[in-house]
Amino acid sequence: MSQRVPIAAENVLHHFLGISRALAGRLDFQSMIEAVSEEIRFILPHDHLDVSLLLDDDSHLSAYETGLHTSWSDFAFHPLEIARSPIRALLLGMEPYILSDDAMNDQRFQFPGALNHPIFDANLRSRLHVPLRARGEVIGALSCSTHAANFYTLDDVRHTQHVADLLASYLYALRQTEQAKHLAIAEAQIRAREEGLRLGVLRLTEELENERQRIGMDLHDQTLADMTRLHRRIARLQLLEQIPATELVPVGQALQESMQELRLIIDAVKPTVLQLFGFVEGLEDLLLRSVRNSGLNIVTRLRDNTGGLANDLAEPQQIALFRIIQEAVNNAIKHAAPNVIIVEITASGSHLQLTIVDDGPGLDSVSRLETGGIKNMRIRAQLLGAQVQIEKGPHDKGTCVQVSLPLPAQAE
Repeated sequence: MSQRVPIAAENVLHHFLGISRALAGRLDFQSMIEAVSEEIRFILPHDHLDVSLLLDDDSHLSAYETGLHTSWSDFAFHPLEIARSPIRALLLGMEPYILSDDAMNDQRFQFPGALNHPIFDANLRSRLHVPLRARGEVIGALSCSTHAANFYTLDDVRHTQHVADLLASYLYALRQTEQAKHLAIAEAQIRAREEGLRLGVLRLTEELENERQRIGMDLHDQTLADMTRLHRRIARLQLLEQIPATELVPVGQALQESMQELRLIIDAVKPTVLQLFGFVEGLEDLLLRSVRNSGLNIVTRLRDNTGGLANDLAEPQQIALFRIIQEAVNNAIKHAAPNVIIVEITASGSHLQLTIVDDGPGLDSVSRLETGGIKNMRIRAQLLGAQVQIEKGPHDKGTCVQVSLPLPAQAE
């Protein structure tokens, strides 16, 4: 090996300052290592220089190289298992450094599964590896290689460790920045998917509601009209002496009852009051009709503490919330026969809260929470991105259903 001329201490300091200047403004690993490579070359001659960085899972690493380019560059995009790295002993903290006079014959780099072929492909004989440490932990390694054998010395180990210590803090901060950037991108993608799903659900809800209303209009304009004409014909037939009235009266009554039930179905699928007058007025009409049709003596109260905030929601949201409250009110009337039903609308932070409380006997079993109507309420809420909570009412009496809907930014 030819004798290398020692570098003067002031020149070493000059190039250390050059490394610091080269780091300024470098926002990715590859440009950083390329920028510092020339300054490092004056302190530590090399044909190949690379930085290995441990990933968060502590079982894989990424690599960035300059000078000769090998397949180790692939690890920047496809991390390598640390167990397969030729310098795994250093990365795992088992060795303070690795100095090899001839890596092509060094058994430390040759073990089952070792990804060491770039050493032979690029003829990297003298190799020097020191750890990169930040916050007291090994975060990676700085590696230098040359084609010449027996090139690096223990003095080079000390110089290289100084360079590594200078780079480590910057690399650690850059790694944290990269991870934060990837996390922000992932969160933005998730939010975009959620927003796309929310808008898709609103469109689907609107289309389903339009179809419900179309069916309601068809039932009203055709089926109900046909039944009405049949009812009138039966009424006229009752006037004829040839047909006993006792045979036609039950048929007429059954048809009348079917027509009444059909009108209720039409009202249920086509909330005209909600569309014509708004959400709050629609709820008032819902409460009045539900109690009137039940035949029970139930007092209803509607409290809107938001100044009509729900009226500003998109129509699909209003309709879905209307259906949830309709189901909750019908459940209370059918299963609890309460004396009072209270519906309250409030705003809490960035959420709209709708609460339906009755003073009936309450939930008698957990199985009640699994009924079809309650499942439908939960599904409608999930499609809106809302939450439904069902629990005992105040003072452990009755039932309380609470719906919490995130408000759009303009509504807040």
